[in-house]
Amino acid sequence: MTRGAEQIRVQRADLGANSTLRELTALLRSGSSIHDPAQMLAHYASWFGRDPAAIATDLFVTVSRRNMPEGEYKLTRVLTALARLDTGANSANPWREWERLPVGRGGLIGLILEHDEPQLLTGLDVPHDPVLGEMLAPMRACMATPHYDDGEALNWAIQFSMDPARWSPEDVEKSLLNGNLLGTATRNLVSRQQAQELNAKLESQLDEVARVQRSLLPDKTPDIAGLKIATSYLTSQKAGGDYYDFVHFGEGRWGIMIADVSGHGPAAATVMAMLHAFLHGLPRDRMTPGGSVAEINARLYRSLHEGMFVTAMFMHFDSVSGDLDFVLCGHPPARVRRADGRVEALQGEALLPMGIVEPYDIVSTTGRLNPGDTLVMYTDGITEAARINERGKRDMFGLERLDDAIRACTGQPVCVIDSVHKALYEHVGSMTRDDDQTLVVLQREDDA
Repeated sequence: MTRGAEQIRVQRADLGANSTLRELTALLRSGSSIHDPAQMLAHYASWFGRDPAAIATDLFVTVSRRNMPEGEYKLTRVLTALARLDTGANSANPWREWERLPVGRGGLIGLILEHDEPQLLTGLDVPHDPVLGEMLAPMRACMATPHYDDGEALNWAIQFSMDPARWSPEDVEKSLLNGNLLGTATRNLVSRQQAQELNAKLESQLDEVARVQRSLLPDKTPDIAGLKIATSYLTSQKAGGDYYDFVHFGEGRWGIMIADVSGHGPAAATVMAMLHAFLHGLPRDRMTPGGSVAEINARLYRSLHEGMFVTAMFMHFDSVSGDLDFVLCGHPPARVRRADGRVEALQGEALLPMGIVEPYDIVSTTGRLNPGDTLVMYTDGITEAARINERGKRDMFGLERLDDAIRACTGQPVCVIDSVHKALYEHVGSMTRDDDQTLVVLQREDDA
């Protein structure tokens, strides 16, 4: 029972004996599930056809001026008395087969279309019409009602009768109202179909963008002597703006980058592809982190639209010594889980994101990854993942929870990623993401 219903007193009228109301309810209920405009017209044709004004129709013509040159129109339906309630199975679907429809110009219809208001024509005498031929010869009355679209009479329903006194102004009123209500519903269905078709195309294009983007990421983690590596890349949309990569500079030296392009979707994915090209186009001999970032920044500065930028951490790592040389470009510093379980930030000079200014003042920072230490590089989609707390405020995952998750595992890269993902889900309570989330985890092995 509805809460509080025991305190409410009402009397319901018995409408069960009203057969028309029952039929109308069933008609509207079933009609609400129709998504094709042609099927909808056929569905309601039987109901509107019960109206005496419609029964008296000997010839029914619908025309459209939409996107037609001045003076021309499309004949969307021409139905005789026997066929006027047909579903249109033997005629073109005007919403899908527009090009098949015959084009008219002039004639009685052209005369009607010169006025964008409802019309009742009597004393009709049209022995031969240039568009409808002999079909109008026996007709003596015409009721023409426009269907308005954005204030214009773009579509018309034109009914003909052999009885010169068949219709009254009241019939025109009813036809005008019914036709425009049905026309509005039809336009809504057409718009819905068009939106669905466009969405399907967009989904297909986004799928393709996502496939291309994924192909730019490492297909597997590199085999670096003395290192264990694990990565995770989760997008908020099909195409994301996070990026990570590894570049071998020779003699045990590796360039490792994690980056976050501003924004989401295809635009961010395009910048990510540019970043990939710039990174892999760097000269491999004697390139420092500062020099690498300076070169990439210069190219991004020339290429990005105003307001776009890239945060990044770019690191040169010597797999033999464990020495680090890195640059922080507006990106959160990596976390380091030391061999004894302590978790701390890999602090460095904070620079502007790439792509904002040129020239770019660069300061690099050195560090060291000792045997048993684990380095965790991440994007801010991790720490900024949020839930709404009991006070209705956004409660972000934050650095403290990230460090707890890193501390709670063995330090093995795969274990770190699993622990962070588990903590994120427990905090947010959802598998969906508001931002891309990327992790790159490196552990220097004890026997390195």
